[in-house]
Amino acid sequence: MSNLTALQLIQRVIAQSGATNRPQTVDHVSAGDPTQTVNGIAVMTQATLQGLRQAADAKANLIFTYDPAFWATGDDLTRMETDALFLEKRDFIRAHNMVVFNLHDHLRDSMPDRIAAGMAQALGWQSDAANINLFRRPPTTLLALAQELGAKLDDKTLRVVGDPALPVAAIATSFGNTQQIPGLALLNSPVDVLVCGYAREWEVVEYTQDMISAGVKKAVVLLGENASVQAGMKFSADWIKTVVTEVPVTFISLPEPYWIL
Repeated sequence: MSNLTALQLIQRVIAQSGATNRPQTVDHVSAGDPTQTVNGIAVMTQATLQGLRQAADAKANLIFTYDPAFWATGDDLTRMETDALFLEKRDFIRAHNMVVFNLHDHLRDSMPDRIAAGMAQALGWQSDAANINLFRRPPTTLLALAQELGAKLDDKTLRVVGDPALPVAAIATSFGNTQQIPGLALLNSPVDVLVCGYAREWEVVEYTQDMISAGVKKAVVLLGENASVQAGMKFSADWIKTVVTEVPVTFISLPEPYWIL
């Protein structure tokens, strides 16, 4: 057991991330007392109750999570104070002296982007030298690409927009959330398919459908949030182990949240 506090270790990880602090960032302590002494660290994509229970079993009380702990960007708790599930989750965190830190921007802004690097490693893909989110691969079909993604990421519920027989070789990736303007820019770049975590269906998805209706040969693959960043968080956990050596660092893999008929 160390005498280091959560705040000290959070500051160390941020300082050694190599990322420049954004004027506004989602990286913040979302639960717990940052002066709490740390027994161990757990890293996961989302601080779900299941993930927090696994962290407690591993004797970890500093949690680095890619997504917010309380179901909203910035963990806006407006009108949540009387929600039974919020109270259960908050009380579990308190009972186990946990500190939950939303570690997102400092991973994405590092050089290289640790989420993108970890996803590429899991896929066994080599990115373009000038763009970590661009891949040029031997020609295949959209169906074969989707099957490869599903197998390598253990993603049984990914969704695809496009002709299964579409030839694909140039692939753009946007792991995690793909917002409207960046997503449309990627679709209009010289790539065959955009692989992302998720996007609003009336934005990137509908735009792709309209491109196809207009005769443009494009496609989009939506992996889901967890499948699209989990390998990146494992990559980040391995990096954190080199930064923090005084306490154990555990990566907690979360199950796919969806099922399909």
